[in-house]
Formats: sequence, structure tokens, C-alpha cells
Amino acid sequence: MSHLQGGFGPPVPPRPHHGGHPRWTAALLIALSLAVLASAGGLVWAVQNRAGVARTLAPAVEPSHAPLPATPIEATLAWRTPTPDLTAFRERVKNGGIWIFQDSLVQVLPELLVSRDLATGEKRWSMQLAAGQYGCGSSARINEGRIAVLSGMYCEYLIVVDLATGSEVALIELQSARLASYGTPALLGDTVAVSSGEGSAGFRISDGEQLWWTEPRGQCAETSFTVLDEKFVSRMSCGVECNDLGRCGFGYESTGLRATTESGEELWRWKFDHEVDGSRLDILGVISVEPLVILAELGRTFDSTRIFLVEDPRASVLRELSYDPSQHDRPCGATNLWLCNAVVGGNYMALRGEGDTGMSIVDLTTGDIVGDIASEGGRPVRPVAMVEGEFLAYRQGEGQQPGRLVAIDPERLSERTVMALDASAAAAEHDLWRADPDSVRMFWDSESGAFVMGETAFAADRLGQPDHAVLVYR
Repeated sequence: MSHLQGGFGPPVPPRPHHGGHPRWTAALLIALSLAVLASAGGLVWAVQNRAGVARTLAPAVEPSHAPLPATPIEATLAWRTPTPDLTAFRERVKNGGIWIFQDSLVQVLPELLVSRDLATGEKRWSMQLAAGQYGCGSSARINEGRIAVLSGMYCEYLIVVDLATGSEVALIELQSARLASYGTPALLGDTVAVSSGEGSAGFRISDGEQLWWTEPRGQCAETSFTVLDEKFVSRMSCGVECNDLGRCGFGYESTGLRATTESGEELWRWKFDHEVDGSRLDILGVISVEPLVILAELGRTFDSTRIFLVEDPRASVLRELSYDPSQHDRPCGATNLWLCNAVVGGNYMALRGEGDTGMSIVDLTTGDIVGDIASEGGRPVRPVAMVEGEFLAYRQGEGQQPGRLVAIDPERLSERTVMALDASAAAAEHDLWRADPDSVRMFWDSESGAFVMGETAFAADRLGQPDHAVLVYR
């Protein structure tokens, strides 16, 4: 059996990295990334069942938040932006980045990265981008006031952007055939990493020099990167599987996770090499890193999807958390394992339900559901964030009834209204969620008291494209 290898390998000779403006190029590269193939096989696994044995978890590392308002806010729709004209747009934007940075909202739109004043919606700066045929990735998180985005017909340009000024910090041309299909970039300190189905590479941001290249030694590859809790976290995939068309992907034998510092020092590596009932475990999503909570699949059937808390990554000790695919919404999308809509905070996880169950609260110390938050007329309750020990959730409205933000105490299971959304904008609110709910991102900004809902998918041939790209309530 192949073992997990690689990760921040030895430096390779530098190669040219600066190119022209990232518009359309003639390089014929593979555009569809293999970085997060949910069907790429899995990892044979072992579960040490310690259900019912309570333990104390270290609190999840969370951003600093001011407490939620004590009295309900009657919000108005402070500003909105329309969906750009897609008449002549033949490419796609999938999981386009959207971030709150200081007092600005920054969003990836078709052929544009734009920053707006969070209070007024006034444009502060913009940068031209080229959306790829199948969509280009961007870093999920901000690091030191910067993000990384991919641009170009084949996403062959890696750009690091200063969010305060909109200036280009680095432009790196990814012309190496060794990175034939690019995944989501991630940056930490002076290093930016990008991965593909064929390996990964790291570059120094200050001068664009390639620092390392990880090829699939032993048939293993790091096929996806993010930065969580000030560390690089990558998905390791081992074993090659090919279909009848000769297309191959990594992960046939095993998948795992690996955490490193900016300089490449390994912090922990997590894998399984035991068989249970002849099944394999495939990582479909990372809900949280500290504690490590993953969405995983056993086999390839719908009811085989489960959520595990990895109590000790080095010893591969798992605790299965209560989750029923027939009663709960799948918490992670199929195209990016780092984008999950379940929320972990303290010793609890909030998980969106279906039907009469609007949302479930799971106790991580036991793995059990401690309570369900009822829906209203079957409408979803979507977790947004954990703020000062309370789950902030969005109760979706219907018809002329707008939605609202509620705070839920996971210990008492009590609920109170934080913000009632603008009734005069109910039609725009419902339209945003109509086409593809999984493509809408939500943010609560504690400092300004703003609630943001933004679209992250754009395509001319997309059915039901919403009329608005972003709605901001205050």
C-alpha cells in the first residue's frame, strides 16, 4: 500500500514566472481540476468507537467577535449590486471569492475583482480578471490583508492582491506542465501554494520564485490547499485510479490531511490504513480543523456519508457525530472541500436540517444531537457563525415574508431574534436563494452590525441566475 509522502519537497531550479496581463492564453491546459474529486476513491479506515465517553475539547480557534445585539434590529437593505451583464460572457465563475476586509466588501465577479465600502456600497477599487472556461479558484481566507486568485482562460495566472489598495503584490505565471489543472490557491506569510490533480507547488510572494514542488512520489499527491488557524492544511491523495476513457485521478487507495507551517515544517499528518467491512473512507469536506471535523464517504452510496471528529490526528482516533443524510443537508459542496456551511464553535456543531428540522445542534464531546431547532413551514435554518458562545443563524423567509437572523444558545436551546430583514426587499432576498442555495455566502460583521448575502456563481447558461450579486443589510 502506498504511504502518504511529499509536501514541501526540495526546491527546483527557478523558471520564468512573469507574464503578460492574465487574459486569454493559447496554452492548452487541462481546465477541470481534479483537486477535490469526490469520487476519487477513498481511504480504508478504522474507527475506535468511544461514543458516550465524554471528554473536554479545546475550544475552536475563532475570530474575535463583539457580542450580538441584545435587542432585535429592524434592518434596512442598505445597498445592493446587480448581477453583471452576462450576455457576452461565455465562461464560468464557480465558488467566486467574497470577503469582508476591515470596512470593505471584496467580491469576485465575472472578469472583475471589486472592493466596495461596506457602509455605502461605493466602489473603492477594481481589478480586471479573466474567468476560466470552468471557473478559477481563489483563496478562501485572507492572510495579512491579502488574497490569492487564479485568472486566465485556463487559470494559468496566480495573482496575490493587497485588499487595502487593490494593488498586485505578485503575478506568477503557471506554465509548468507539472501543474496541468489548478485547484484553489492558499497563502500564508510570504508563501503562496497552489495544487492540482498532479501535485502542488509553493512560491515566494515577495519575488515569485518557486520554493518547492511536490510530485506524486509513491503515487501520492497533495491535491488541495487551504490555510486554517495559521497553518497550511492540504488534502493528501494516494493511489491512482483510471476510468474507461483513460482519465486518472489520485485517491484510489487513501486520502488524508496534512498540516504544515509557512516554512514547510510538518505539524501533523492524518491517515488510515485499516480495513473495516471492506470499506474505504474518502474525505469530502473539512468542516473544522481545531477540532478536526470532516465530512467523509464510505463506499459510493448516498447513505454512506458521515461526519467524524478526529480526536487525535496522529493516532487516527475517530468519533462519529450524529448526522443523517436523509434528514440533514449535506454540509460541504462537491467542488471545494474547504467550503462547508456547518459551523463549529466551542464544544458544538450547528448542522442544517431538512423538512421540520430546521437545524440540529451536535455536542462534540459525545457525538450526539442535543436538540433540534424547528423550521417554520419547512423553510431552512442556515448556520452563519458562532459569536460569543451563540450560533447566529439565518431563518429564510417566503413570499412577502422576509427572513431574519436569530441567535441560538446551544446549551439552553433558546432562540432570540437578532435582525429582522427588510420587508420591502423580500423579493430580492428570495430571488438570491432561488437558483442555487449552495452558491450563496453569508457574513455577519460584528463591528458594523452588517449582514451580507453574496452570490458566488455566475454563468450565462445558468438557469435562474439571480438578479443581484450582493445584498447588504444594516
